Amino acid sequence: MLGGAALWVASRVLVTTIALVSQWAATGSLLGGRPFADLLARWDSSHYAAIASDGYAAGSTDVAFFPGYPMAARAVAAVLRTVGVGADAVPTALVLVAALGGLVAAVLLWRLAEVTVGRRAAFVATLLFVVGPYAVFLHASYAESSFAAAAIGAWYLAVRDRWLAAGLVTAVAGTIRPNGLFLLAALLVLYVVRRRAAGRRVVAWPVLGLATGVLGFLGYMVSLWVLTGDPAAWNTAQREGWVRSTSAPWTTFAATVQNVLHHPLLSARPQFLLDIVFAALLLAAVAYFAVRRRWAEATLLGLTAVSLMTSSTYVSLARNTLTLFPIWIALGAASQRHTVGRWVTTGVLVVGVVLLTANTHQFTLGEWAD
Repeated sequence: MLGGAALWVASRVLVTTIALVSQWAATGSLLGGRPFADLLARWDSSHYAAIASDGYAAGSTDVAFFPGYPMAARAVAAVLRTVGVGADAVPTALVLVAALGGLVAAVLLWRLAEVTVGRRAAFVATLLFVVGPYAVFLHASYAESSFAAAAIGAWYLAVRDRWLAAGLVTAVAGTIRPNGLFLLAALLVLYVVRRRAAGRRVVAWPVLGLATGVLGFLGYMVSLWVLTGDPAAWNTAQREGWVRSTSAPWTTFAATVQNVLHHPLLSARPQFLLDIVFAALLLAAVAYFAVRRRWAEATLLGLTAVSLMTSSTYVSLARNTLTLFPIWIALGAASQRHTVGRWVTTGVLVVGVVLLTANTHQFTLGEWAD
């Protein structure tokens, strides 16, 4: 597990160095006139900062952002203010919570991979995770790192048959991102597979413990309904704030292609192309797990793919693959089995570092980074 922490720290040094050099090259200043806490605070970071500072304003489309991450930052900011941190309390808190999430995610991924595919594979899986294409979000002021920590933690508890604890941690994940619902579905599949393999009854008390995982997602949906009077308040916010709604998959694909060709923000065009590439890779990963009858992993990745590929466009699809930890573990395992697996993981590592550099540069300068 210490190996996971060491890899995370080394990767954060790399990401921060890239960000500082990018700012220096663009502005002549390592921080570009911004506080250090704002070095990796762009785009959606401002929404998280507003929620952490003031909560959800009446009528605001910020309710599209789940409360787990910004509310945790709000609590940390309150502590920071007691020790003399003033105006920078919220930005600093957002970074601290995101960084802690990334650290915990790396440590837990190492441990999960270690107990399922072996120590050497755990090193490879964790390395690919912390220097992957969108690993800048493992300490940028976004919710990905916190969600990854909760999701991996829940899965680790599940493979140890600690179903109540897995359910409770899944509930935490459900307060951070809507993907917590996909995680719960995948864990229910994992529960059935493991119970049947052990020759035990599926309908038993442990499944009730796991079912607590719905409480985080459901609790937020119900609270929005009560506060706004709209049972679909989250979907309304997505539609009005980000023009996101459910579409037929071919319509979504066509809209994404149009963004590749004609998006008014030039830096967004290559990112939409990457979204298409990552969509194909995600579907290939779903097929990989399905062929190997790894139904829980196929469920997690499949539901994520369906959700992202039937939205208005593929926007943020590539970034969402960061939290799909079964992919990293499978690659780590493949690296230990045969020569082809080693070549594939080497290629993934090289491409990952190149894209990580490009995406960190883009994100630092406030350009589109999915």
